[in-house]
Amino acid sequence: MERFDIAKLRKAAGISQRELAEKLGIRPSFLSAIENGRSRLPEAQLEKIKQIFKINDLTEFIISETAEVSNVIPPHTHFGDEGNAIALFLQHIHNQAHQEAGNSGRESVLEQRIDYLSERNDKLSARVDELRDKLDAVTDENYRLKLLLAANGISY
Repeated sequence: MERFDIAKLRKAAGISQRELAEKLGIRPSFLSAIENGRSRLPEAQLEKIKQIFKINDLTEFIISETAEVSNVIPPHTHFGDEGNAIALFLQHIHNQAHQEAGNSGRESVLEQRIDYLSERNDKLSARVDELRDKLDAVTDENYRLKLLLAANGISY
Protein backbone atom coordinates (compact mmCIF):
# COMPACT_ATOMS: atom_id res chain seq x y z
CA MET A 1 0.00 0.00 0.00
CA GLU A 2 1.37 3.40 -0.98
CA ARG A 3 1.73 6.28 1.43
CA PHE A 4 0.91 9.81 0.32
CA ASP A 5 2.35 13.13 1.46
CA ILE A 6 -0.96 14.61 2.52
CA ALA A 7 0.77 17.46 4.38
CA LYS A 8 2.51 18.60 1.18
CA LEU A 9 -0.77 18.48 -0.73
CA ARG A 10 -2.65 20.26 2.06
CA LYS A 11 -0.05 23.01 2.47
CA ALA A 12 0.14 23.58 -1.29
CA ALA A 13 -3.62 24.21 -1.26
CA GLY A 14 -3.39 26.47 1.81
CA ILE A 15 -5.72 24.31 3.91
CA SER A 16 -5.19 23.86 7.64
CA GLN A 17 -4.95 20.43 9.20
CA ARG A 18 -8.19 21.04 11.11
CA GLU A 19 -10.05 22.11 7.94
CA LEU A 20 -8.93 19.04 6.02
CA ALA A 21 -9.80 16.75 8.94
CA GLU A 22 -13.32 18.20 9.01
CA LYS A 23 -13.74 17.75 5.26
CA LEU A 24 -12.58 14.13 5.55
CA GLY A 25 -14.72 13.47 8.62
CA ILE A 26 -11.78 12.43 10.79
CA ARG A 27 -10.16 13.81 13.96
CA PRO A 28 -7.29 16.28 13.52
CA SER A 29 -5.10 14.02 15.66
CA PHE A 30 -5.71 11.11 13.24
CA LEU A 31 -4.83 13.34 10.27
CA SER A 32 -1.66 14.36 12.10
CA ALA A 33 -0.79 10.69 12.62
CA ILE A 34 -1.37 10.07 8.89
CA GLU A 35 0.80 13.02 7.89
CA ASN A 36 3.58 11.92 10.24
CA GLY A 37 3.54 8.31 9.00
CA ARG A 38 2.21 6.82 12.25
CA SER A 39 -1.11 5.82 10.63
CA ARG A 40 -2.26 4.93 7.13
CA LEU A 41 -4.79 6.88 5.11
CA PRO A 42 -7.83 4.62 4.66
CA GLU A 43 -8.46 3.70 1.02
CA ALA A 44 -11.95 5.20 1.22
CA GLN A 45 -10.42 8.59 2.01
CA LEU A 46 -8.32 8.66 -1.18
CA GLU A 47 -11.34 9.52 -3.31
CA LYS A 48 -12.33 12.25 -0.87
CA ILE A 49 -8.79 13.65 -1.08
CA LYS A 50 -9.01 13.73 -4.87
CA GLN A 51 -12.39 15.49 -4.72
CA ILE A 52 -11.32 18.04 -2.08
CA PHE A 53 -8.17 19.03 -3.98
CA LYS A 54 -9.75 18.54 -7.43
CA ILE A 55 -6.97 16.27 -8.70
CA ASN A 56 -7.10 12.86 -10.35
CA ASP A 57 -3.49 11.75 -9.96
CA LEU A 58 -1.75 11.52 -6.58
CA THR A 59 1.54 10.09 -7.91
CA GLU A 60 3.29 13.41 -7.31
CA PHE A 61 2.55 13.00 -3.61
CA ILE A 62 3.67 9.37 -3.13
CA ILE A 63 6.21 8.87 -0.34
CA SER A 64 8.76 6.12 -0.83
CA GLU A 65 8.29 3.26 1.65
CA THR A 66 12.07 2.93 1.88
CA ALA A 67 12.42 6.35 3.46
CA GLU A 68 13.26 5.72 7.10
CA VAL A 69 12.72 7.93 10.11
CA SER A 70 15.94 9.38 11.40
CA ASN A 71 17.19 8.18 14.76
CA VAL A 72 18.10 11.73 15.65
CA ILE A 73 15.48 13.53 17.69
CA PRO A 74 14.95 17.00 16.20
CA PRO A 75 14.92 20.01 18.49
CA HIS A 76 11.47 21.03 19.63
CA THR A 77 10.97 24.24 17.68
CA HIS A 78 7.32 25.03 18.29
CA PHE A 79 4.12 23.57 19.72
CA GLY A 80 2.84 22.27 16.35
CA ASP A 81 5.74 19.79 16.14
CA GLU A 82 5.15 18.29 19.59
CA GLY A 83 3.29 15.20 18.36
CA ASN A 84 5.95 14.48 15.75
CA ALA A 85 8.77 15.05 18.27
CA ILE A 86 7.17 12.60 20.71
CA ALA A 87 6.74 10.00 17.97
CA LEU A 88 10.39 10.39 16.94
CA PHE A 89 11.46 10.20 20.58
CA LEU A 90 9.52 6.95 21.02
CA GLN A 91 11.06 5.60 17.81
CA HIS A 92 14.51 6.56 19.13
CA ILE A 93 13.90 4.68 22.40
CA HIS A 94 12.57 1.69 20.47
CA ASN A 95 15.69 1.62 18.29
CA GLN A 96 17.92 1.84 21.35
CA ALA A 97 16.06 -1.07 22.93
CA HIS A 98 16.74 -3.22 19.88
CA GLN A 99 20.40 -2.20 19.72
CA GLU A 100 20.85 -3.28 23.33
CA ALA A 101 19.21 -6.68 22.83
CA GLY A 102 22.17 -8.38 24.53
CA ASN A 103 21.47 -6.47 27.71
CA SER A 104 18.04 -7.91 28.63
CA GLY A 105 17.70 -5.94 31.90
CA ARG A 106 18.22 -2.64 30.07
CA GLU A 107 15.87 -3.76 27.28
CA SER A 108 13.12 -4.43 29.82
CA VAL A 109 13.52 -0.95 31.30
CA LEU A 110 13.41 0.64 27.86
CA GLU A 111 10.30 -1.34 26.93
CA GLN A 112 8.61 -0.13 30.13
CA ARG A 113 9.56 3.46 29.23
CA ILE A 114 8.17 3.02 25.72
CA ASP A 115 4.89 1.69 27.13
CA TYR A 116 4.65 4.54 29.62
CA LEU A 117 5.50 7.19 27.03
CA SER A 118 3.06 5.71 24.52
CA GLU A 119 0.26 5.83 27.08
CA ARG A 120 1.24 9.36 28.06
CA ASN A 121 1.32 10.42 24.42
CA ASP A 122 -2.19 9.04 23.89
CA LYS A 123 -3.48 10.93 26.95
CA LEU A 124 -1.79 14.14 25.82
CA SER A 125 -3.19 13.79 22.30
CA ALA A 126 -6.67 13.34 23.71
CA ARG A 127 -6.22 16.41 25.92
CA VAL A 128 -4.97 18.48 22.97
CA ASP A 129 -8.08 17.45 21.02
CA GLU A 130 -10.29 18.52 23.93
CA LEU A 131 -8.54 21.87 24.19
CA ARG A 132 -8.77 22.45 20.44
CA ASP A 133 -12.50 21.74 20.57
CA LYS A 134 -12.90 24.25 23.43
CA LEU A 135 -10.86 26.82 21.54
CA ASP A 136 -13.05 26.32 18.47
CA ALA A 137 -16.16 26.85 20.61
CA VAL A 138 -14.73 30.06 22.10
CA THR A 139 -13.71 31.31 18.66
CA ASP A 140 -17.21 30.62 17.31
CA GLU A 141 -18.80 32.42 20.26
CA ASN A 142 -16.45 35.39 19.80
CA TYR A 143 -17.44 35.60 16.14
CA ARG A 144 -21.13 35.35 17.02
CA LEU A 145 -20.79 38.19 19.55
CA LYS A 146 -18.94 40.39 17.04
CA LEU A 147 -21.75 39.85 14.54
CA LEU A 148 -24.31 40.73 17.20
CA LEU A 149 -22.44 43.94 18.09
CA ALA A 150 -22.16 44.91 14.43
CA ALA A 151 -25.85 44.20 13.83
CA ASN A 152 -26.74 46.57 16.67
CA GLY A 153 -24.38 49.31 15.48
CA ILE A 154 -22.00 48.96 18.41
CA SER A 155 -18.33 49.41 17.59
CA TYR A 156 -15.75 47.33 19.36
